[in-house]
Amino acid sequence: MDNKDFVLRARKKIKEGLSIDDLIRKLIAFSDSLEKGENTIFEQLNDLYFLYYPEAADKLKERDKFIDKLKEACDRGSISKILDISAESMGYDFQDDEIQLLSLSVNEINNIANLREIVNERLKDIIKKNYPNLTAVLGTEITARMIYLAGSSHSLMLMPSSKIQVLGAEKAMFAARRKKATPKYGIIYNHELVISTPEKLKGKVSKVIAAYSSLAAKTDVLSKEDKSNKILEDMTNDIKKVRSKNGT
Repeated sequence: MDNKDFVLRARKKIKEGLSIDDLIRKLIAFSDSLEKGENTIFEQLNDLYFLYYPEAADKLKERDKFIDKLKEACDRGSISKILDISAESMGYDFQDDEIQLLSLSVNEINNIANLREIVNERLKDIIKKNYPNLTAVLGTEITARMIYLAGSSHSLMLMPSSKIQVLGAEKAMFAARRKKATPKYGIIYNHELVISTPEKLKGKVSKVIAAYSSLAAKTDVLSKEDKSNKILEDMTNDIKKVRSKNGT
């Protein structure tokens, strides 16, 4: 075998070793980075703007409102009319260059938010197409995060349901060792059926969801059949039994 054939075979082997899970994990990491960057820029912009116009702070407490109003204008005169407050301020007087900087920062936050939305929509499409059974049980966002935390759908499939139930609760697990108490759930806590469950039953409902997540992962990875309707129906019925048994 000459050097060229060796390189070609090596490339082929590397390519075959890549999977859709690698793309999912990269997109999640990308989305997380965008969110972190967006939050960091917003916090700094928020501090900077209220140095300039502290009187607007009460009117612009909500993040979305802050961004929406500053998209229209950043200078005191314009914002005072939009918010119906006095333009007189005890804040530091910015020059035109600083006002332009504020405007550019708001636009940058919007651009990052729009990009993150595009990334997340693409991620949802990939999850729905490749993991219909897990999507039915967990929804696209939790499914993507489960695969990310497990390392791959194959690793998730091999996990016992008890580990799936607490996946994402690493910090809580560490603290639990000192208290000798096991966490009842990890990111499954964000599931709509757990959120809508009374606190005393969240652990039991999480256990049911984890069990069906394990079944769904095996179905998606091994048989690749879409049995989502049946799996979801069975899971919903079992959760209803848990709730009715406990008087909920």
